[in-house]
This record gives sequence, C-alpha cells and structure tokens, in this order.
Amino acid sequence: MTDPFLESIAAALAGQAAAGLGAAGLKALEKVRELVRRKSQDDPRTQAALEGAEDRPADHPKVEALAERLDQVTTADPDFDGRLRSEGAAIHRELNATEGGVVNENSGTVTGTLVQGQNFGDLTIN
Repeated sequence: MTDPFLESIAAALAGQAAAGLGAAGLKALEKVRELVRRKSQDDPRTQAALEGAEDRPADHPKVEALAERLDQVTTADPDFDGRLRSEGAAIHRELNATEGGVVNENSGTVTGTLVQGQNFGDLTIN
C-alpha cells in the first residue's frame, strides 16, 4: 500500500484532483510540480510515471503508478522526501478534508494544552 500522502501528491500532479484545491493548495501544487519535474530530469522512470499520470482521474492505475514511483524516490532520497512533504502538506490536507470538515494541524511546540476540534459543547480547560 502506498503512503496516503504520496497518493494525494500523485493525484494533484495528475491534474484531475487539482480542481478541488483552494488557493493555498494550488500554490503548493506549483512548488511540488517544479520539485518533481527537477527530480525527474535525471530520472527517466519518474518522468515516464509523471507523464503517464497526466490528466487522469485520481483512481486511475497510472496515478497509482506515479504514487508508487514517488514512494521509491522518496525512500532513496530522504532530502527530496523532506522537501516534498514540506511543500505538499497543503495539498494533502485539502484533498483529504471532507466536505464541511475541519483539518487541524499543529506544527509547533505546545507547552500548554492544545485543543483542536470542530464542534465543542461546554468545555472547561484547567
């Protein structure tokens, strides 16, 4: 099974899922697309997977093949993996948020109490 994060990135790179992205996701997609294109310049297998997935729906086998290829490349290159995850975080969040749902993320250090959620009734934090 491929990493869900890489599946989101592959779907967005394929083009069909990009329609579901907001402004932050589209900006992230530009950065991710450039990052993957640069990586694929010297890697014919990644370039072929990227080209094969273009304009395909997210559940197409060619998009899954791209996700699998990204999985191989990120495993082999931890620096690329870190940059891809950093640049692609907004894409993954937006594509995995359900309609009317909330995506919460904390990327800092919490020294007190962190409460994340959507609908709270009476809530007391001491």
